[in-house]
Amino acid sequence: MINMLVSILLVLLLQLLFYSWWWIIIVPLILGFFEKDSVLKASLANGTGVFLLWFGMGLYAWKQGGEIIVSRVVEIMGAGSGFLLAIATGFIGFFVASIAGYAGFSLRRTLFKEYQV
Repeated sequence: MINMLVSILLVLLLQLLFYSWWWIIIVPLILGFFEKDSVLKASLANGTGVFLLWFGMGLYAWKQGGEIIVSRVVEIMGAGSGFLLAIATGFIGFFVASIAGYAGFSLRRTLFKEYQV
């Protein structure tokens, strides 16, 4: 739970300050590197955090004046509604952050042999 909240807050803060999408790779990679318990915890906590963040940001952008662009993207993609587009955006963030968390955990196991079985 703490890893998920840290992931949400760090990615949100860095995206607001520097406005780049690739923070969803760097932050989970670093957090996954420092996770000592399990690879599942490293990947799912980061993935869920980024999913909630991007899903929330998508809904916020859609409801706060982005109806025109969202409706056009929905028409192009054939998604059906802006809500489904926000869910799809969240799942993209989830998969990318989960893989980055897994990579960070695996990098730690590779560099420090005491965590290998």
